[in-house]
Amino acid sequence: MSIVPAHVALAADDIGRPPPPDEPRVTLHSNPVEPQFDFDLPIQPLASALNRFADVSGRAALFSSTLVAGRTAAPVQGRLTPRDALQRLLEGTGLAMEEVSAGRVNAFVLKPLGAQAEAAAGVRARLERYDGLVQARVWDALCADPRTAQGDYRSLLRFRVDAAGRVHRAQLLGSTGDTRRDAVLVATLERVRIDRPPPDMKQPLAMLILPAQAGGPSCEDAARP
Repeated sequence: MSIVPAHVALAADDIGRPPPPDEPRVTLHSNPVEPQFDFDLPIQPLASALNRFADVSGRAALFSSTLVAGRTAAPVQGRLTPRDALQRLLEGTGLAMEEVSAGRVNAFVLKPLGAQAEAAAGVRARLERYDGLVQARVWDALCADPRTAQGDYRSLLRFRVDAAGRVHRAQLLGSTGDTRRDAVLVATLERVRIDRPPPDMKQPLAMLILPAQAGGPSCEDAARP
């Protein structure tokens, strides 16, 4: 069996109104209808990265040469939708994208961020990076124990991360159907060590684990060299 990390989402990147205290926040990312492409874009001049983005995705990004001159694109790696890839590529550039449609033509238009919007985008990017790190560390911990690596269960976990990066106050919100596995899940989670969390990250975090899906990533895949 397998665990599907694409179905594990943290709410740490939610910059909007915080939920009531001690209520878990769970968000699921990415639209499964949108096509995904394999991106491998290193750090490079933004104009070059945008051209490569268009080659890979078949989606145009419209911009003026003066707008992108002197700006450097963030690296983008992985299988992503064009929208997600472009958002990552623009991190730290001071630019944002807007999707426009004209008949059958869909394109992204680049525009400068205001100071407030740029600061908010920086916060979101930092939280998203930490979100990914937490998912990776928990994934590794669950895959390391045969009792939790079997992905035939559903679980909602809630926890906090202290200033030293230690997971604590882990809770299981609803049984997986196996009381022994419930206890192992909580114990495993509290052994996870992560980096220091961003100071503006809202807590507690909530992580949703769903049963494995055919074709999705698995612990067996992660164990292969």
